Amino acid sequence: MEGRKNALGSLGTIAPSTTSTTSSFPRTRLVEAVSGIYEIGRRHDLKVSCMLHAGDGNLHPHLHFDQREPGALERVLAASAEVVRLAVEVGGSLSGEHGIGLEKRDFMPLVFTEEDLRAQACVRAAFDPERRMNPSKVLPDATGCGEGRWS
Repeated sequence: MEGRKNALGSLGTIAPSTTSTTSSFPRTRLVEAVSGIYEIGRRHDLKVSCMLHAGDGNLHPHLHFDQREPGALERVLAASAEVVRLAVEVGGSLSGEHGIGLEKRDFMPLVFTEEDLRAQACVRAAFDPERRMNPSKVLPDATGCGEGRWS
């Protein structure tokens, strides 16, 4: 844990801006996943570093860039989306330990059918009919329960 904490501080020396996305990959496919993530970085002209806890398959790819550079943010967002898709393609999941939130909400249809998402929206509506808990998070906007839609 100390090594991981120290490594995080050193990432700031790679580039002025860094973002991370976390997905879970099958442990048997981690070599393929890390190779794929570095290839995604090359295609989008981004420096990449990966931290992971291999025991549970959680990968934390960090994409390094300079947000002042025109088009850099768009490249990072495109690369991040590819990393999430790669996780699903190799049999992993959208998120390992940090949940769905806003970042991965719109990727839910990669792993869940419309019927699955509607069922999840109905469960959420049963426990939070006034939509007070984490509005706009977890479920894509297109899902809903009955007449209502989550927004």
